[in-house]
Amino acid sequence: MKKKLKIGVILIFAALPGLIHPIVELNSTNDSIVYVWDFSVSDDSIRKIGNQLTNDFETELINSGLYTVLERRRYNRVMAHKNMETEMAEIRSLPLASLDSLRAFQAEVVIFGEVKDDIDSGEYEVIVTFQSLGEVILRKGSILIKRGLIRDNLTRKNAMKKLLDRLHAHELLAAKKEQYDQVSRVLATYMVRVKDVQKEFQDMANFAFDNQNYFNALAEKIEDYNEVFDDVHNNGATYHMNFSKHWNKPRSQELEAILSGILNDIHKTNILKLDKVRIAIGEYGRSTYSNSEKKKMREEILKDIKIITNDLDTQIDIMDLKINTFQSQLKIEMSG
Repeated sequence: MKKKLKIGVILIFAALPGLIHPIVELNSTNDSIVYVWDFSVSDDSIRKIGNQLTNDFETELINSGLYTVLERRRYNRVMAHKNMETEMAEIRSLPLASLDSLRAFQAEVVIFGEVKDDIDSGEYEVIVTFQSLGEVILRKGSILIKRGLIRDNLTRKNAMKKLLDRLHAHELLAAKKEQYDQVSRVLATYMVRVKDVQKEFQDMANFAFDNQNYFNALAEKIEDYNEVFDDVHNNGATYHMNFSKHWNKPRSQELEAILSGILNDIHKTNILKLDKVRIAIGEYGRSTYSNSEKKKMREEILKDIKIITNDLDTQIDIMDLKINTFQSQLKIEMSG
């Protein structure tokens, strides 16, 4: 039986002030500053795989936005233990000198990784544990990787990303819910106000020609609409970017399609046309045309209102369905 590989190199991480992701909070476990010990392996023959998985996990930690990597060479007192004879898999196995060094660097947590080769099942098991210096296990998770795929770079990286997500499942769910709530509020507000505008223009055919004061009520609805439209237009890219940080690509693409539909299929295609109708009605009221000319003008305006509001009604129904389907899928994924 081959001797287990002994690894003692440390990867050092610390969360710098202001760089922790604004949504995911880790205060409950106080693990914003961590050390990642090189993953141990069950056999010397998979030492290279252990090193690769350590590096892949490190990369995913950095990409998560939760941790910032500090240059290892700056921590010579810890690095001095690189060639320790005893394999490290938990806090209690660390020498006192290493613990003192960790405390000096203000680290609250050490992350240990194990790579086990299960020959019978044809899979590798990667186990990662977050353990406080007080020997409390804060997080622990594992993932299986098929033997035939372990040397594939993308497979390893995806596996480490999935493992990191499992380890932070509670925070990720909270972040997803916050993004869900924010996006839902914006979309709900927009749909209410665009429907209000549509109704006002439909009523315009009955009231606006004979009552110029009707434009005051319409102006209020337009002002309310413009407020939320400006939000979608100016901040839509930011909403989408923040959403994409926590939701998968299909959901992100659905949100992108919804925002694009609001800007193009609803606003540019219909709302801007209705604004021209509003201007035409104002001109109608101020005109000095003959009765026959005004009658013709009125008929043309009414025709335009009917066509545009019908088209807008169709687009609103389509958008309602898209948004409801989108939100239902998000709820399913959050509950699952």
